[in-house]
Amino acid sequence: MLYRSALRRSMVSSCVLALASLPALGCDSGPPAGDPDAGMTTPETDAYVSPADDAFVVPPDAFNAGAGETGRMVGMTEAHNHFRRMVDTTTPLPALVWDTELAAVAQAYSEQLATTGCGLTHSGGPYGENLYWQSGLSVSALDVVTSWHDEVACYTYGPFMRGDDCNMSCTDAMNSSGCGHYTQVVWRDSARLGCGVATCSSGAEIWTCNYDPPGNYLGQPPY
Repeated sequence: MLYRSALRRSMVSSCVLALASLPALGCDSGPPAGDPDAGMTTPETDAYVSPADDAFVVPPDAFNAGAGETGRMVGMTEAHNHFRRMVDTTTPLPALVWDTELAAVAQAYSEQLATTGCGLTHSGGPYGENLYWQSGLSVSALDVVTSWHDEVACYTYGPFMRGDDCNMSCTDAMNSSGCGHYTQVVWRDSARLGCGVATCSSGAEIWTCNYDPPGNYLGQPPY
């Protein structure tokens, strides 16, 4: 089973492609082989911005959760935790914390993909894994996580692939073919996060996020 999301082309001829791993099944893919003109959009950031003053709303304890982030990874943990806080559940989801060892693994794998064809192929490692490919856009950590979270509009809660639903009419409308990125972002038992990004010879970028413990297990609800 293959999960892809957000094959998009912006108004300035830019596109992104994302892929989420399924630990129980495995999957692989690559960047779009044909014309990605299947839809047009631009990155959305308003879910993370205060309507009052367009400033990031960051809880006081969020900085500790992301301690150790550097460069373009700064804000990645809080972006995840922002969307985890949005989940309507009796017991709030625990915050993810940044893990430098996971980040090193993710960075190394992004660099490996960038130098071996710039395709989206999962590592098959022991961690949960979300991949994101983009060309022609200037994206932030927030943009990457927002693209994964957007799948919630198509998702109906339930045990993963054994009672949940990912509405295909909805995903077709956003040029996506799955909800696996979203479920990994909000998977309750995932506790640690590490991400990296590398640039391909074409100028495209590949982002990798690793999660430990991994999510997306068949028959288990995300939270």
